[in-house]
Amino acid sequence: MINTLFRTGRSGVLNTAMDFSCSITDDSLRTVSTALGLPVHVGAIELIPKAVKEKFGDDIRPGDCFANNSGYHGNTHCGDFTLCAPVYFEGELVFFTIARAHLGDMGFPTPTTYGPLSRDVYEEGLKLPCVRIQRDNSDVQEVVDICKANIRAPEQFYGDYIATLAAVRTGEAGMQKICAQYGIGTVRKFLTQFQDYARDMAIDAIRQLPAGRVRREAFYDSETDLYPDGIPVRATIEVDPVEGLVTVDLLDNVDNLPLGINLTEATMTASCLIAVLTVLGPDVPRCTGSFSRVRILSREGAAIGRPKHPAATSAATSNLTQLLCPLVRSAFSELKSGLGSACGTIGLPGSCAVVSGVDPRHDNRPFVNQIIMGYWGGPGLHGHDGWFTHGSSGSNGALWQSSVEMVEQQQPVLVERLEIAVDSGGAGEWNGSPGAFCIFRSRTDNIRYTANTAGHDFPPFGAAGGWAGGRNDSWWEDKAGERRALPNSLDVTLNTGEKLVSQACGGGGYGDPLDRDPARVAEDVQEGWISLERAHRIHGVVLKTRGEFVAVDTEATQRLRDELLERQPVVVTTARRLETSH
Repeated sequence: MINTLFRTGRSGVLNTAMDFSCSITDDSLRTVSTALGLPVHVGAIELIPKAVKEKFGDDIRPGDCFANNSGYHGNTHCGDFTLCAPVYFEGELVFFTIARAHLGDMGFPTPTTYGPLSRDVYEEGLKLPCVRIQRDNSDVQEVVDICKANIRAPEQFYGDYIATLAAVRTGEAGMQKICAQYGIGTVRKFLTQFQDYARDMAIDAIRQLPAGRVRREAFYDSETDLYPDGIPVRATIEVDPVEGLVTVDLLDNVDNLPLGINLTEATMTASCLIAVLTVLGPDVPRCTGSFSRVRILSREGAAIGRPKHPAATSAATSNLTQLLCPLVRSAFSELKSGLGSACGTIGLPGSCAVVSGVDPRHDNRPFVNQIIMGYWGGPGLHGHDGWFTHGSSGSNGALWQSSVEMVEQQQPVLVERLEIAVDSGGAGEWNGSPGAFCIFRSRTDNIRYTANTAGHDFPPFGAAGGWAGGRNDSWWEDKAGERRALPNSLDVTLNTGEKLVSQACGGGGYGDPLDRDPARVAEDVQEGWISLERAHRIHGVVLKTRGEFVAVDTEATQRLRDELLERQPVVVTTARRLETSH
């Protein structure tokens, strides 16, 4: 399924960045496989076939396929065009195959699939509230025509639709082959045993954790007068090793916002599951059996919860989602040393803008594409520096980074600079990954760039004494080199020679920076990730340099660290513990 979509997707965001996911559930709506995909896409994928069953009931047939991009029908956000096909074998419904592809345009007033400033759902483009798009393996042409009529690059959309459809049909054929090879009885027996195995593995992992309750709060950059000092995000975790259960309580959160960053049920659920399952470790299968050991308490009508119509949710896969997940995960660091992680990238930096216009190299053909480049800033965690290409918690490194050459080939854009921003990662015993510094230059007039950045006022927080990562910034630069700061939700049109300058935030650090191995600090300086000044001031490491050679002055380092420990510097962070109990 994955190879089919990757090799045939028409948009660069699909065939280059792999911003899509494929999954399988059984007919009882149990997730069987999340495979290679974005965690935020697949963490609650069973909501898609659930919507199909609830809406169509007995009117589901072999050869059907259903399209869904509605956050009120189990989808992540309206930009994630999701297809779901029932899989029958010998007349019996056995599976659902699902492919979710993020498109560059879905009929928004602006050429994008994110609307962080949307006031309600009616400002968020075309909605497909779980509709039949194929019957008897043939298109329902009226539905396809509606999509084409509402999307700026209709042939690009249709190519992406065919690629996504090919993925679900590939999955359908593969699952039918498995049923033929082993028989339905054996397949169904395995499905139950697999879910039981995953549940038991999750219980065993939870029983290794300390019992306790932690309540934490972080803040998100506000673009509404309702919260001039930042939008609060709150989460409480409670670990019950005896029951083998982790509870995530999100009830104490603000109401739906007049913005497009409200979470959907799918992204809220996935964020919590990502946070807990990464703490439980890689041996616990990611499926319904293990998910059942995470209880999520949420309420309808909350920005961090389940949306109440007509709340806007088009940026539900980024922004607040990318703060909620690490907030929950960081809470585990309060229960036991070595657990949890800091916060990674929040929002999508200017280097990941949606770019649109007409391409004079191809007879002024219209295009809309999201570039995924410089999406770095992984969080520090015990034993590991931040993963360089981690990006946000919703992708966890699954998004492929586009190359400069591919970006310049796919749209009339020049990438003038793409480099590591020195000192942009959060300091810690384990450093957060640095952010990207990027400059786009337009090759023609009227090229539009939109992005929903964040992390300017409240950059990614550290954990266990780690420092916050560097903040996000974006600027428009004219031909004379004069710059103007852009807001988080940027929408700027560039003409020939004008530039979009992006500084992406870095990931937060984990643990006290003074506990970092001095040899690793020397390596960071030698690699150009941090400056000599930062090594001295924050990590307390004295280095000797000769040309490109960097070495640690061990005795001077010990004296400096002793002095810094006596001063007890204030830790820079953007999240706080509200309550901890064991």
